[in-house]
Amino acid sequence: MVLSYHAFPVTAFSYLVPLFLYGVPIYFQRTVPLRFDVKDIVKGFAVTAVLLVPFLCYLLIMGQTVTLVPFRAVIFQLFVVALPEEIYFRGFLQERFGNNVQSVIMVSILFSIMHLPQFIMYNDIYAILTVFPSLVMGVLYMWTGNIITPTIFHVAANIVFLSCCTIL
Repeated sequence: MVLSYHAFPVTAFSYLVPLFLYGVPIYFQRTVPLRFDVKDIVKGFAVTAVLLVPFLCYLLIMGQTVTLVPFRAVIFQLFVVALPEEIYFRGFLQERFGNNVQSVIMVSILFSIMHLPQFIMYNDIYAILTVFPSLVMGVLYMWTGNIITPTIFHVAANIVFLSCCTIL
């Protein structure tokens, strides 16, 4: 089901995937650590700024067009993409695998496998590269034990990608 989410354009079916991702921890009676802790939020924004601002500057210097993403797309990225994926991949899977370096690597590989249909069906090379931001998100979760921190980075990385998806 999750693979199909990335294989086909957004449809009503696509909204079932986030519900599935939200629902798995509930089904297995696992709590996912989502705390609005100021220190964790600051860490999320700090890492995001350190990693994504230089990347955006590089793109601008290279002449890449960067477009503003509509607010509704940001909300969609937060609640339908980033938060459910972080709850499932970091809060559920990474936690179940031990929330250590090995689990970060294992979950990041699974995360990028989930994006493979985009590469196969649309020749989207960036789908394979999702392993790298996933490693960052996994480390953020391992560092804080809070879903909010990697979610901040996840939303920001997706927005940067949407703003300039014809990069490199």
